[in-house]
Amino acid sequence: MSASDNLEHGVGPVLHATPFALAVVSVIEEENREAVIIDEGAYLRVLAPRVCRLSRVGLETATGPGIRFPGDLEVVMSSFTGVLELSEDGAVWRIANESSVDSDAAPKGAR
Repeated sequence: MSASDNLEHGVGPVLHATPFALAVVSVIEEENREAVIIDEGAYLRVLAPRVCRLSRVGLETATGPGIRFPGDLEVVMSSFTGVLELSEDGAVWRIANESSVDSDAAPKGAR
């Protein structure tokens, strides 16, 4: 899939450019190989094709224990594209007109 496809069918968060947001972006890139990051200065736009996953385990590995899910992500997330499913194990953004993400599509390390 090309970068233009990621932008056309992309879903994911828009984050305030903070050190924590950079860690979030790093984990999203690790867990979503086709993710595209657009640096808009004060914001970072993340777009992954159709589904974008962020696991709590991955984020805790990057930042240390004590991440609140839900809670900490929303502080730096000003917006997002798609439908957001948020749990204590992670976040999943998906295309709005597709069925809900099932357990097989849960964030890595979230089981």
